[in-house]
Amino acid sequence: MKDKKQFLADLKSLIAAKSVQSAAEENAPFGKGVKQALEIFLSVAKRMGFTVINHENYLGEIVCGEGEEYGVIGHLDVVPAGDGWHSDPFVLTFKDGRYYGRGTTDDKAPTLLCLYALNELKNAAPLKRKVRFFVGCNEESGWADVEYYKQKGGAFPKYGFSPDGDFPVVYAEKGPNRAVFEIPYRGAFRNVAGGVAVNAVCAYASAEGVCDEALLKKHGLVGRNGKMESFGKSAHGSYPELGKNAIRPLLAYMRDCGENVRALLSVFDDKTISAVGNETGGATLSPNLIEQTEDKLILTADFRVPAKMRAEEFLPLFDALGVKYALIKGRDPLYVPKDSEYVQKLAAAYNAVTGENLQPISQRGATFASVFENGTAFGPEFPNEDNRIHAPDEFISDENIDRMYEIYLAGLKAVIQ
Repeated sequence: MKDKKQFLADLKSLIAAKSVQSAAEENAPFGKGVKQALEIFLSVAKRMGFTVINHENYLGEIVCGEGEEYGVIGHLDVVPAGDGWHSDPFVLTFKDGRYYGRGTTDDKAPTLLCLYALNELKNAAPLKRKVRFFVGCNEESGWADVEYYKQKGGAFPKYGFSPDGDFPVVYAEKGPNRAVFEIPYRGAFRNVAGGVAVNAVCAYASAEGVCDEALLKKHGLVGRNGKMESFGKSAHGSYPELGKNAIRPLLAYMRDCGENVRALLSVFDDKTISAVGNETGGATLSPNLIEQTEDKLILTADFRVPAKMRAEEFLPLFDALGVKYALIKGRDPLYVPKDSEYVQKLAAAYNAVTGENLQPISQRGATFASVFENGTAFGPEFPNEDNRIHAPDEFISDENIDRMYEIYLAGLKAVIQ
């Protein structure tokens, strides 16, 4: 790619910005780290000669060209780093052909690559369409950035893509929701807690109470000074089978110690919800957060609904679990006909660069692509690759930086020139 040295310098600065949502401050609705990442990205765009708009540190917008509008949207916020890294997650670290750091794939590097590709096209010839390139700041934690923009009268283009999914191009995405389960609890265990984000498989859970050596061994827990610790493996919440949830073994241990937590265990063990789906995939229910209040245990799950379905259709199945719950609806699934001209143009761009012959796909993850009436996710993950999104040691390979750049260059050229 052109200007790769400068790209890596800009990426290094972005990774160093600890853009995990934190307490709101003046002119920083999602915390200082997120604001810093937005300022860095917009300064890069300004250096390139783009028109830059900062929507009060909720959302950034970069504009070029004239004519019918086309949109691109990525995000600069990241999930918490968590434990298990072999390098500093907020220092871009190169080793064995890979660049490690939180946000290298989700979603700082791909978003920056799109900006670099758009800049090359802008400098090569007049664009036939007006491109509005958005950078969000709250994608991982509720989309308050997008909602704020809409409430202020902002509108998005009809067509656009987000570099925050899978290649070759995603025509359908599951709808993300939350299901919150609770049971009354005043038992023998205290400070029951686990998980870092609802959309990340819980890799660590713990509780304080009785340490029974035999039961600890049975459930793979570690007991230390009256504290039980359960260790799992993180993964994106839409792919729970790729991780190992640490909450279930802890609950099973508590159950075997005589605690009445069977209702919460039934959430993990139920197979009826995940059995529902269609040609775009099946539903997923991943309980990734647990907390204890004075008189309750609360379990929060990532719940994904297949395209062309609605969360309300699953209410009878949740009722059948027999545990008190609240379904917090997020967004309806995304669906654009995969044989539409727009989707096929992006697929053709991918195939032309890679020499493959892949067809548009559906995916489990939900992206900002749904802000567009006809939105798609366009990369950055290649088929059969695991970039450890939402997990320790997230990375992007040096080879894929070059490949992605060429794909985004070809994709943007196909839809805006």
